[in-house]
Amino acid sequence: MANAATPRYLDDISNGMEALLRTIRFAEGTWRGGAEAGYQVIYGGRLISEVIPGSDPFSKHPDHVVRTQTALNSSAAGAYQFMPATWETVSGWLGIRDFSPLRQDQVAHRLIRLRLSDAEEANVNRGILTREALHQLAPEWASLPTHSGGSYYGYGQSVKSWSHLKAFYDQQLELLRIQTEV
Repeated sequence: MANAATPRYLDDISNGMEALLRTIRFAEGTWRGGAEAGYQVIYGGRLISEVIPGSDPFSKHPDHVVRTQTALNSSAAGAYQFMPATWETVSGWLGIRDFSPLRQDQVAHRLIRLRLSDAEEANVNRGILTREALHQLAPEWASLPTHSGGSYYGYGQSVKSWSHLKAFYDQQLELLRIQTEV
């Protein structure tokens, strides 16, 4: 998992919100121990720099479609597996021009705030992750469970269980508490 030295890209958010960002990355399969490499993962697990050699993986969303033998082809990329249209829309609202870890965190944070009710956002900021919060975020991140435990999209998308995500969130929250006490 991660240690107290894991980089923190957004300084102006609560530990609870940072733990949620980490939990989403974990659910999306891009956690990679909290390393920066997780921010250049494309759908299927490869890195942008592997798929598009010589490119700057943090200059822009790669908009590269990964085709698989199943019907689950995708152009999702980055730590939060942003689809190109979502990235373009939200990064445009925020005036973001690159795909750096900081910018990816900022866009994910905006999406979280758009999806969560005020009550669930307050819970997260207090360090409380609920099933309801994950359900509200499930339309944005297919790996998060709805109330039924499955993906919002239901097309064979793998979903992490509530208990697995809650345990990861709580672990990250504790690491952040230790890190910010120092």
